[in-house]
Amino acid sequence: MQGISIFIFSFLFSLSLFAQPGNSEFQLLDGIVAVVGDEIILNSAIEDRALQARIEGGEVDESNKCGFLEELLFEKLLLHNARLDSLEVSDGEVMDEIERRLAYYIKMLGSVESFEAEYGKSVAQWKADFTEPILDQLLAQRMQQTISQEVRATPAEVLEYFDNTPLDSLPLIPEELSYSEIVLQPVISDRQKQAVRTTLDSIRNLVATGQLPMTLAATRYSEDPGSKYKGGCYENIARGVFIPEFEAAVFDTPVNGYSPVFESDFGYHFVRVTDKRGEQFSACHVLMKPRVNPLALESLNSKIDSIYASINAGSTTFERDVLSFSTRESSKNSKGQVVNPRDGGLMFGIDELDPNLYFLLEPLEIGEMSSPVQLMDDEGDGFWTILRLEDRKAAHRANPKDDYALFQSQIENNMRALDMNEWIDEHISDTFIRLSSEYINCEFNINWKQ
Repeated sequence: MQGISIFIFSFLFSLSLFAQPGNSEFQLLDGIVAVVGDEIILNSAIEDRALQARIEGGEVDESNKCGFLEELLFEKLLLHNARLDSLEVSDGEVMDEIERRLAYYIKMLGSVESFEAEYGKSVAQWKADFTEPILDQLLAQRMQQTISQEVRATPAEVLEYFDNTPLDSLPLIPEELSYSEIVLQPVISDRQKQAVRTTLDSIRNLVATGQLPMTLAATRYSEDPGSKYKGGCYENIARGVFIPEFEAAVFDTPVNGYSPVFESDFGYHFVRVTDKRGEQFSACHVLMKPRVNPLALESLNSKIDSIYASINAGSTTFERDVLSFSTRESSKNSKGQVVNPRDGGLMFGIDELDPNLYFLLEPLEIGEMSSPVQLMDDEGDGFWTILRLEDRKAAHRANPKDDYALFQSQIENNMRALDMNEWIDEHISDTFIRLSSEYINCEFNINWKQ
């Protein structure tokens, strides 16, 4: 079977790469530029990498194409072996990654409209087109994780690495802070949730009875930035791209019908189905989210002041009040200590901190608390907080005493790279790989032309 697969891909490869456009017998079938095992690389995949690089601020020209191709060759080698090893990635993981990337690009470009203009397609089309490539990338990452061994650098190795690194090659570490927090945010009550559901149900009824156009309802009320200014609509979506609750509502609702109001992790929705063809659909929706009540938030002012006064008076401790009162589970479970999501450590570079947090922490001495202050989260909901500075490291040249984890991580990354290079050498030799003539003269870091 392996030999048959290779033969089929080799045959298609020959047709697509080496047929002359002027030859009436042989016409270009597709832009295949490389084959790795049972996986193909299209020229469009290289163009997609170039577009992403431009969006992220890079300068892209013809000289970059070899680098993009090598990235894809490595990914396809991993993917080919992931399929051989029957590795899997869940639909939920794929959807989470699609939403994460979409949010990143929209934030970078400034708006949904700018994103769609840059990609030349709607958000819905982008999601549909990138579902399979992102699935492949996640499978490749899963394969890479199975190859990278659990390595651990010893203190002796850290010191040896430091001693062998020239002083001017040691990185400059910016000022770093670690801090703890007590957070008070009103709980969104069942009554508030029901109020949103009731409001949305009223809007649904107005739309369903023709008293309010769907386009106006979405523009006026929806909180989905991807569809708000397009009548709430998504077109030609493949099943499996959107969250299960949304798709369940779509496939339970007839074409031109309206679903009941339903709940998801994003809030409350209703859907109007405009088309269903097999496993594809088009639908419009309105999304509304329960919000923190400003009056309830303001009522917590006296409570946060009381907590602050009690800690200052010594009648309680910061750690005790974190457990008793803080509503942010991520830090509550670590006695208020905030963990840096970048590396799982406790220190934050000053460039990583929200400016509002930095200005509160900067004047504090180690162990000192800030006064209570009201801030706003990423969803636009307010909360009260007290911050305590736990540690501060001045800007300095990296050294094992202050930055042991940095050196340890670098050594372990080098170990993993050696493991990966050995795996690549072993598997390139027994995998069918072929490049188009356009790329045969590329200078790669790995010998793909064996």
